[in-house]
Amino acid sequence: MWTQLLKDTINAPATAAKTLLALKPQNNEVWLALVLAIVLNTIVFVVTIMVSPNAAPEVVQLINPFILAILFFASMAVGALTLYVGGKPLSGAASFYEILTLVTWLQYMRFAVQLVGLVLMVILPALSTIVTFLAMLYGIWILMNFVNEAQGYDSFGKSIANLVLAFIGLTFVFSLFIPLFGLSV
Repeated sequence: MWTQLLKDTINAPATAAKTLLALKPQNNEVWLALVLAIVLNTIVFVVTIMVSPNAAPEVVQLINPFILAILFFASMAVGALTLYVGGKPLSGAASFYEILTLVTWLQYMRFAVQLVGLVLMVILPALSTIVTFLAMLYGIWILMNFVNEAQGYDSFGKSIANLVLAFIGLTFVFSLFIPLFGLSV
């Protein structure tokens, strides 16, 4: 099932979103899955920085991995919240946990991309940058499909508007809370 879900996420994101939403995981299962995804992503991110210090800004390299994981977790939780709240004025039908389920799955996809990027960084560094950038762009398309499916929109215009509202909300929230971690915006 998971291999097919991975393929569908790449080839038919709306189908993947429907499959994930049909699972209807319990709320605590979604949170646990997100925590695991964040731990995996943090480990790969830290290893990537160790392999290639130029892979991240110097300020990020100085952050304790535990704090980094907290920041990753907060960005995903707040990101899911802003996608949920941003959908309400657009008549979005998704629950917070439906959005969080999809965001959590995307973190596992991100983990896979980071692993591929790490391997390519060792073998073909220039290709690693290109693949990672293209995966990021395609990830936006996947997220648009996921939001469209979860919110029950009839057009990608609403999905784009939802993403823009979520980005504005995420930026606002982080501009308030990032200084608590000793960082400046």
